[in-house]
Amino acid sequence: MLSRGIAASVASLWKKRQSTVPALTAAEIEGALQPLFNYFDDNFAIMKKTLTDATMMAVMTRLWKEVLIAIENLLVPPLSDKPSSQKPLTQPELDVVYRWLELLFSFFNAKDHTGEVLGVPADVLKSPKWHELASLNFFYTESTENLIRESERMAAANAQRAQQRAQQQMHSAASNNRLSAPPTFGPTFSSAGFGSLGTIRRGKSIMMSRNLGTMRKAKEEKRREAQADPSDDMILRILRMRPEAAGYLKERHRQRERMAAAQAAAMIVRQSVNQGFGSGPAFGGALYGRNNLPHR
Repeated sequence: MLSRGIAASVASLWKKRQSTVPALTAAEIEGALQPLFNYFDDNFAIMKKTLTDATMMAVMTRLWKEVLIAIENLLVPPLSDKPSSQKPLTQPELDVVYRWLELLFSFFNAKDHTGEVLGVPADVLKSPKWHELASLNFFYTESTENLIRESERMAAANAQRAQQRAQQQMHSAASNNRLSAPPTFGPTFSSAGFGSLGTIRRGKSIMMSRNLGTMRKAKEEKRREAQADPSDDMILRILRMRPEAAGYLKERHRQRERMAAAQAAAMIVRQSVNQGFGSGPAFGGALYGRNNLPHR
Protein backbone atom coordinates (compact mmCIF):
# COMPACT_ATOMS: atom_id res chain seq x y z
CA MET A 1 0.00 0.00 0.00
CA LEU A 2 2.81 2.36 0.82
CA SER A 3 4.99 1.59 -2.21
CA ARG A 4 2.68 3.14 -4.81
CA GLY A 5 4.52 4.76 -7.67
CA ILE A 6 7.54 2.46 -7.43
CA ALA A 7 8.14 0.43 -10.58
CA ALA A 8 7.54 -3.29 -10.09
CA SER A 9 10.86 -4.40 -11.49
CA VAL A 10 13.86 -6.34 -10.26
CA ALA A 11 15.86 -3.12 -10.10
CA SER A 12 13.40 -1.64 -7.60
CA LEU A 13 14.28 -4.40 -5.11
CA TRP A 14 17.71 -2.82 -4.68
CA LYS A 15 16.47 0.71 -4.17
CA LYS A 16 16.44 2.23 -0.73
CA ARG A 17 12.98 2.24 0.76
CA GLN A 18 11.24 5.55 0.28
CA SER A 19 11.23 7.74 3.38
CA THR A 20 8.39 9.84 1.98
CA VAL A 21 5.27 8.02 0.84
CA PRO A 22 1.94 9.31 -0.38
CA ALA A 23 -0.62 9.70 2.38
CA LEU A 24 -3.29 7.05 2.59
CA THR A 25 -6.92 7.76 3.26
CA ALA A 26 -8.87 6.04 6.03
CA ALA A 27 -10.98 4.31 3.38
CA GLU A 28 -7.89 2.87 1.69
CA ILE A 29 -6.51 1.52 4.96
CA GLU A 30 -9.81 -0.09 5.88
CA GLY A 31 -10.40 -1.29 2.33
CA ALA A 32 -7.24 -3.41 2.49
CA LEU A 33 -8.91 -5.50 5.22
CA GLN A 34 -12.27 -5.81 3.48
CA PRO A 35 -11.52 -9.22 1.88
CA LEU A 36 -10.57 -10.54 5.33
CA PHE A 37 -13.72 -9.10 6.90
CA ASN A 38 -15.83 -10.71 4.16
CA TYR A 39 -14.12 -14.05 4.74
CA PHE A 40 -14.78 -13.86 8.49
CA ASP A 41 -18.39 -12.79 7.97
CA ASP A 42 -19.14 -15.71 5.64
CA ASN A 43 -17.57 -18.30 7.92
CA PHE A 44 -18.92 -16.86 11.17
CA ALA A 45 -22.44 -16.98 9.72
CA ILE A 46 -22.06 -20.70 9.00
CA MET A 47 -20.51 -21.48 12.39
CA LYS A 48 -23.20 -19.52 14.20
CA LYS A 49 -25.80 -21.97 12.85
CA THR A 50 -23.90 -25.11 13.89
CA LEU A 51 -21.99 -24.21 17.07
CA THR A 52 -23.14 -23.43 20.57
CA ASP A 53 -22.63 -19.88 21.79
CA ALA A 54 -19.78 -20.98 24.08
CA THR A 55 -17.99 -22.83 21.27
CA MET A 56 -18.52 -19.93 18.89
CA MET A 57 -16.96 -17.57 21.41
CA ALA A 58 -14.02 -19.94 21.88
CA VAL A 59 -13.43 -20.08 18.10
CA MET A 60 -13.52 -16.29 17.78
CA THR A 61 -11.16 -15.89 20.74
CA ARG A 62 -8.72 -18.33 19.18
CA LEU A 63 -8.89 -16.49 15.85
CA TRP A 64 -8.20 -13.22 17.68
CA LYS A 65 -4.99 -14.75 19.05
CA GLU A 66 -3.97 -15.61 15.49
CA VAL A 67 -4.73 -12.03 14.41
CA LEU A 68 -2.46 -10.68 17.14
CA ILE A 69 0.33 -13.05 16.13
CA ALA A 70 0.00 -11.93 12.50
CA ILE A 71 0.20 -8.26 13.52
CA GLU A 72 3.16 -9.03 15.76
CA ASN A 73 5.04 -10.73 12.92
CA LEU A 74 4.56 -7.66 10.73
CA LEU A 75 6.27 -5.54 13.38
CA VAL A 76 9.13 -7.56 14.84
CA PRO A 77 11.10 -10.78 14.22
CA PRO A 78 10.95 -13.72 16.67
CA LEU A 79 12.96 -13.60 19.87
CA SER A 80 16.60 -14.64 19.40
CA ASP A 81 20.11 -13.71 20.55
CA LYS A 82 21.18 -12.94 16.96
CA PRO A 83 20.49 -9.87 14.79
CA SER A 84 17.71 -10.18 12.21
CA SER A 85 17.60 -9.23 8.55
CA GLN A 86 14.03 -7.96 9.02
CA LYS A 87 13.84 -4.20 8.61
CA PRO A 88 11.88 -2.01 11.02
CA LEU A 89 8.76 -0.38 9.68
CA THR A 90 8.70 3.29 8.84
CA GLN A 91 6.36 5.55 10.81
CA PRO A 92 3.68 5.58 8.06
CA GLU A 93 3.83 1.77 7.88
CA LEU A 94 3.58 1.57 11.66
CA ASP A 95 0.52 3.83 11.64
CA VAL A 96 -1.21 1.61 9.08
CA VAL A 97 -0.54 -1.60 11.05
CA TYR A 98 -1.90 -0.16 14.29
CA ARG A 99 -4.93 1.24 12.50
CA TRP A 100 -5.55 -2.30 11.23
CA LEU A 101 -5.32 -3.54 14.81
CA GLU A 102 -7.98 -1.02 15.89
CA LEU A 103 -10.30 -2.05 13.06
CA LEU A 104 -9.87 -5.75 13.83
CA PHE A 105 -10.51 -5.11 17.52
CA SER A 106 -13.80 -3.38 16.67
CA PHE A 107 -14.73 -6.18 14.28
CA PHE A 108 -14.25 -8.96 16.85
CA ASN A 109 -15.89 -6.91 19.59
CA ALA A 110 -18.94 -6.39 17.32
CA LYS A 111 -20.60 -3.60 19.27
CA ASP A 112 -23.91 -2.50 17.77
CA HIS A 113 -25.38 1.01 17.60
CA THR A 114 -26.90 0.63 21.08
CA GLY A 115 -23.54 -0.21 22.65
CA GLU A 116 -24.32 -3.89 23.20
CA VAL A 117 -21.36 -6.20 22.59
CA LEU A 118 -22.33 -9.04 20.26
CA GLY A 119 -18.85 -10.50 19.83
CA VAL A 120 -15.86 -11.13 22.07
CA PRO A 121 -15.84 -8.98 25.23
CA ALA A 122 -13.25 -6.19 25.34
CA ASP A 123 -11.53 -7.58 28.46
CA VAL A 124 -10.88 -10.85 26.59
CA LEU A 125 -9.61 -9.06 23.48
CA LYS A 126 -7.27 -6.98 25.65
CA SER A 127 -5.13 -10.01 26.39
CA PRO A 128 -1.48 -9.94 27.53
CA LYS A 129 -0.45 -10.16 23.86
CA TRP A 130 -2.63 -7.13 23.02
CA HIS A 131 -0.94 -5.19 25.83
CA GLU A 132 2.46 -6.27 24.53
CA LEU A 133 1.61 -4.85 21.12
CA ALA A 134 0.50 -1.60 22.77
CA SER A 135 3.85 -1.32 24.56
CA LEU A 136 5.63 -2.24 21.33
CA ASN A 137 4.11 0.79 19.63
CA PHE A 138 5.46 2.94 22.47
CA PHE A 139 9.04 1.63 22.15
CA TYR A 140 9.25 0.98 18.41
CA THR A 141 10.90 4.24 17.33
CA GLU A 142 12.99 4.80 20.48
CA SER A 143 16.76 5.05 20.13
CA THR A 144 18.85 1.91 20.65
CA GLU A 145 20.46 3.43 23.74
CA ASN A 146 17.09 4.10 25.37
CA LEU A 147 15.82 0.64 24.48
CA ILE A 148 18.84 -1.04 26.07
CA ARG A 149 18.44 1.08 29.20
CA GLU A 150 14.75 0.16 29.47
CA SER A 151 15.51 -3.51 28.83
CA GLU A 152 18.04 -3.52 31.67
CA ARG A 153 15.50 -1.89 34.00
CA MET A 154 12.82 -4.44 33.12
CA ALA A 155 15.24 -7.34 33.50
CA ALA A 156 16.24 -6.17 36.99
CA ALA A 157 12.58 -5.72 38.02
CA ASN A 158 11.61 -9.15 36.67
CA ALA A 159 14.52 -10.80 38.48
CA GLN A 160 13.50 -9.15 41.75
CA ARG A 161 9.87 -10.27 41.35
CA ALA A 162 10.98 -13.81 40.54
CA GLN A 163 13.13 -13.91 43.67
CA GLN A 164 10.32 -12.60 45.85
CA ARG A 165 7.88 -15.09 44.35
CA ALA A 166 10.28 -17.97 44.99
CA GLN A 167 10.73 -16.90 48.61
CA GLN A 168 6.96 -16.69 49.10
CA GLN A 169 6.47 -20.15 47.60
CA MET A 170 9.17 -21.62 49.83
CA HIS A 171 7.59 -20.04 52.90
CA SER A 172 4.14 -21.27 51.86
CA ALA A 173 5.42 -24.80 51.22
CA ALA A 174 7.15 -24.90 54.61
CA SER A 175 3.99 -23.64 56.33
CA ASN A 176 1.83 -26.23 54.57
CA ASN A 177 4.17 -29.02 55.59
CA ARG A 178 4.04 -27.98 59.22
CA LEU A 179 0.24 -27.88 59.10
CA SER A 180 -0.07 -31.23 57.30
CA ALA A 181 2.26 -33.18 59.59
CA PRO A 182 0.16 -35.94 61.27
CA PRO A 183 -0.21 -35.71 65.08
CA THR A 184 -0.04 -39.51 65.43
CA PHE A 185 1.62 -42.30 63.47
CA GLY A 186 -1.44 -44.53 63.17
CA PRO A 187 -5.10 -44.13 62.30
CA THR A 188 -7.67 -43.86 65.06
CA PHE A 189 -11.19 -45.22 64.78
CA SER A 190 -14.30 -44.38 66.69
CA SER A 191 -17.99 -44.99 66.34
CA ALA A 192 -18.38 -41.38 65.28
CA GLY A 193 -15.98 -41.90 62.39
CA PHE A 194 -18.37 -43.87 60.20
CA GLY A 195 -21.31 -41.65 61.03
CA SER A 196 -19.49 -38.57 59.86
CA LEU A 197 -18.81 -39.73 56.29
CA GLY A 198 -21.48 -37.37 54.97
CA THR A 199 -19.81 -34.48 56.74
CA ILE A 200 -16.48 -35.52 55.25
CA ARG A 201 -17.95 -35.57 51.75
CA ARG A 202 -19.46 -32.13 52.26
CA GLY A 203 -16.12 -30.91 53.57
CA LYS A 204 -14.38 -32.21 50.46
CA SER A 205 -16.89 -30.41 48.25
CA ILE A 206 -16.30 -27.19 50.13
CA MET A 207 -12.53 -27.61 49.86
CA MET A 208 -12.78 -28.32 46.12
CA SER A 209 -14.85 -25.17 45.62
CA ARG A 210 -12.29 -23.18 47.54
CA ASN A 211 -9.47 -24.66 45.49
CA LEU A 212 -11.22 -23.77 42.23
CA GLY A 213 -11.80 -20.25 43.50
CA THR A 214 -8.14 -19.97 44.47
CA MET A 215 -7.04 -21.21 41.05
CA ARG A 216 -9.27 -18.69 39.27
CA LYS A 217 -7.96 -15.91 41.50
CA ALA A 218 -4.34 -16.90 40.85
CA LYS A 219 -4.99 -17.03 37.10
CA GLU A 220 -6.54 -13.55 37.15
CA GLU A 221 -3.65 -12.18 39.21
CA LYS A 222 -1.18 -13.67 36.74
CA ARG A 223 -3.12 -12.08 33.87
CA ARG A 224 -3.07 -8.67 35.55
CA GLU A 225 0.64 -9.00 36.29
CA ALA A 226 1.38 -9.83 32.66
CA GLN A 227 -0.55 -6.76 31.57
CA ALA A 228 0.89 -4.37 34.14
CA ASP A 229 4.54 -5.45 34.00
CA PRO A 230 5.51 -6.57 30.52
CA SER A 231 8.82 -8.32 30.11
CA ASP A 232 11.53 -6.97 27.86
CA ASP A 233 10.83 -9.56 25.14
CA MET A 234 9.35 -6.99 22.78
CA ILE A 235 12.25 -4.60 23.30
CA LEU A 236 14.71 -7.40 22.55
CA ARG A 237 12.79 -8.20 19.38
CA ILE A 238 13.02 -4.56 18.30
CA LEU A 239 16.75 -4.60 19.05
CA ARG A 240 17.18 -7.57 16.72
CA MET A 241 16.55 -5.10 13.89
CA ARG A 242 19.27 -2.78 15.24
CA PRO A 243 22.72 -4.09 14.15
CA GLU A 244 24.44 -2.00 16.82
CA ALA A 245 22.66 -3.98 19.56
CA ALA A 246 24.20 -7.36 18.65
CA GLY A 247 26.48 -7.41 21.70
CA TYR A 248 23.69 -6.60 24.11
CA LEU A 249 21.47 -9.34 22.64
CA LYS A 250 24.14 -11.97 23.37
CA GLU A 251 24.65 -10.70 26.91
CA ARG A 252 20.93 -10.73 27.68
CA HIS A 253 20.67 -14.26 26.29
CA ARG A 254 23.41 -15.41 28.68
CA GLN A 255 21.66 -13.66 31.58
CA ARG A 256 18.41 -15.41 30.74
CA GLU A 257 20.11 -18.79 30.61
CA ARG A 258 21.62 -18.21 34.05
CA MET A 259 18.24 -17.09 35.44
CA ALA A 260 16.49 -20.12 33.95
CA ALA A 261 19.06 -22.42 35.56
CA ALA A 262 18.58 -20.70 38.92
CA GLN A 263 14.79 -21.02 38.66
CA ALA A 264 15.09 -24.70 37.79
CA ALA A 265 17.27 -25.26 40.85
CA ALA A 266 14.78 -23.37 43.03
CA MET A 267 11.97 -25.55 41.66
CA ILE A 268 13.85 -28.69 42.69
CA VAL A 269 14.33 -27.28 46.18
CA ARG A 270 10.62 -26.44 46.47
CA GLN A 271 9.65 -29.93 45.35
CA SER A 272 11.99 -31.40 47.93
CA VAL A 273 10.41 -29.26 50.63
CA ASN A 274 6.90 -30.27 49.52
CA GLN A 275 7.81 -33.96 49.66
CA GLY A 276 9.61 -33.73 52.96
CA PHE A 277 6.52 -34.45 55.09
CA GLY A 278 3.22 -36.24 54.73
CA SER A 279 1.82 -39.71 54.68
CA GLY A 280 2.71 -42.67 52.52
CA PRO A 281 6.14 -43.48 51.09
CA ALA A 282 7.40 -39.93 51.43
CA PHE A 283 6.54 -39.91 55.12
CA GLY A 284 8.02 -43.36 55.60
CA GLY A 285 11.21 -42.18 53.98
CA ALA A 286 11.33 -39.30 56.41
CA LEU A 287 10.95 -41.72 59.31
CA TYR A 288 13.59 -44.17 58.22
CA GLY A 289 15.82 -42.01 56.11
CA ARG A 290 18.48 -39.51 56.98
CA ASN A 291 16.03 -37.31 58.86
CA ASN A 292 15.59 -39.98 61.52
CA LEU A 293 18.83 -39.22 63.35
CA PRO A 294 19.47 -39.64 67.09
CA HIS A 295 18.87 -36.52 69.13
CA ARG A 296 21.92 -35.10 70.81
